[in-house]
Amino acid sequence: QKGVCLSDFKVSENGLISVCPQGQNPVKTKRKKNRFTAAFDSQKCQCCPHRSQCPVKKGKKFYYLRYTSKDLRIAQRRVYEETPEFKDCYRWRSGIEGTISEYDRRTGVKHLRVRGLNAVRFSATLKALALNIFRAAALRLALEGKKGPGFATGLVCPRLISIVKERFSAFMQIVEKIYNHYMVDYFLNVILVK
Repeated sequence: QKGVCLSDFKVSENGLISVCPQGQNPVKTKRKKNRFTAAFDSQKCQCCPHRSQCPVKKGKKFYYLRYTSKDLRIAQRRVYEETPEFKDCYRWRSGIEGTISEYDRRTGVKHLRVRGLNAVRFSATLKALALNIFRAAALRLALEGKKGPGFATGLVCPRLISIVKERFSAFMQIVEKIYNHYMVDYFLNVILVK
């Protein structure tokens, strides 16, 4: 059985406890910076059926509940996390985290072999593209009703990846030729000017 928590007490806007879960008002309340204290009548607390589960502690004159503003925020947050509104909003997180986890496991995006913002962005974008190709191939196989090995080792993906790799390599060779041609012209112009 769950014990009595700080969130079970009714709290006023200024952070002070106004009523306990059994409906008893505190005899006195005190606030000192971020620390709060609520004092309850000893006789009423001793007769309480939830005494063994309650966070209220016995003192010299009263039973005291001491807490901080952080404790109160955490208790209120835990209550909010049990609401259907929070659960409906939070359920999307697992799907997003699953995607990011797959992105890292399949592509190794956390261990890139390049440096510099532009190179990292380019490499990470290509890895995201590769993950989307994997997923598209898996979806296509699923829609066609084909069963077999995982989509990474299936018939469609390796061929598709090799085509993309060949086209990208050809494109990079063209870029390299243009760059080399430009650099040769640049150095010749520098030498001729001098």
